[in-house]
Amino acid sequence: MAASTDRAAFGKRGTFALVVFAVLAFVAFLFLVGQGGLSGNANNGRAHAAGTGLTGFAALTRMLEAQDVPVVRSRDRGAMDTPGLLVLTPPPEVDTDELAEIVDRRRTIGPTMIVAPKWATFPAQGRGVKPGWVNIVRPSGRWDLTIDTHDLLVDLVDVDPGEGRMRGATVADGNARWRGLGSAGGLPSPRFLTALRARDAEGVLSPVVVDDQNRMLAAHLADDGSYLDGDLYLDPERGDGRPVYNVLIVAEPDLLNNWGLADATRAALASDLVALARQGTEAPVHFDMTLNGLGASRNLLTLAFEPPFLAATLTLLLALAIAMWRAFARFGPALRPAPAIQPGKSQLVANGADVIARSRRLRLLKTPYEALARARIARRLGLHEADAEDIDRALAARGHPGLEQQLEPLRGARRSTEIVRAARSLRDLERTL
Repeated sequence: MAASTDRAAFGKRGTFALVVFAVLAFVAFLFLVGQGGLSGNANNGRAHAAGTGLTGFAALTRMLEAQDVPVVRSRDRGAMDTPGLLVLTPPPEVDTDELAEIVDRRRTIGPTMIVAPKWATFPAQGRGVKPGWVNIVRPSGRWDLTIDTHDLLVDLVDVDPGEGRMRGATVADGNARWRGLGSAGGLPSPRFLTALRARDAEGVLSPVVVDDQNRMLAAHLADDGSYLDGDLYLDPERGDGRPVYNVLIVAEPDLLNNWGLADATRAALASDLVALARQGTEAPVHFDMTLNGLGASRNLLTLAFEPPFLAATLTLLLALAIAMWRAFARFGPALRPAPAIQPGKSQLVANGADVIARSRRLRLLKTPYEALARARIARRLGLHEADAEDIDRALAARGHPGLEQQLEPLRGARRSTEIVRAARSLRDLERTL
């Protein structure tokens, strides 16, 4: 009966490929979790960098990326302490004390742009509506904030009250138009605009964009530095010699949001405002989304794929790959355990002999083995085992002593080694016949 060959379900290469795929998939899953890739869609219709509605700023981020400006849509509070321009788009209900603390901390880190809130919206519904689209309900009203101990007010101005004045709005003459940085144009809303002014003192703000009544639509803090020329301001009261970066406040968000960027002139103004706010820095522009409720806490997975821990992570992955490869190359597929008792007569004899050897009862084999040896020698000589004289003559003719003399060492053996030696001598005699 031919022996059958058992083949494993998977070969070495197939098993190795499955293991590598599983490891890579697990690492990719961990990386997505760490980077916030499983946090859901941020396009919720609010006024932030991921919003594609009228009041969002997704168009601004895409326009900057098309101009090769590095842009980061940040959901990490730690990004507020990184160099480069930080764009804050807070909602009306933001904690103004927290906002003031963020701006004050960043004065020696990098420039900051604050885009004030203006509109109250609700999600759009109906056929053909895309995710993130909104309908504008009304302006959100006035907004107060404190920057560098100065109380500032973003005032809602109604330039065309028509049949009735909106509550909380300031009725004023003029048109919803803007001018600044060498350009001019109209706002997407012909009735409402939001203007910035200081409550406590004059000269706190330096206008960048104004309306036709010189109300400030965008302005920066009036430090001694010429921010329009890209210069930095060195505050002698700080005493650390570090430059103080600009804070640009855009009171009219329709100059920067998706609604405003539908016009080419306003889009060019938005690009100029961002370039002005960057103050010549080459670091990425971070659009903060944490103030809009889209923040995510940093975790160990995020840190594992960021410098300086990235090198250690790559080294660990490489070491795991090498260890896995060595395991496959050295040991191969797993061995199947052999059955305790193999089939077949020879194996049955071997198993019986093993039992006798373990029990140390070899002396019980002397008499049976003597009879077996006598019968086999007689068969080799072609004689009957009872013909002792004929067997002795046949052995003498071949130059061997008589059979009884050959059996005497086995009969007199006492130790296991003596029994085995005598049995081997009889076996050798049998082979010579």
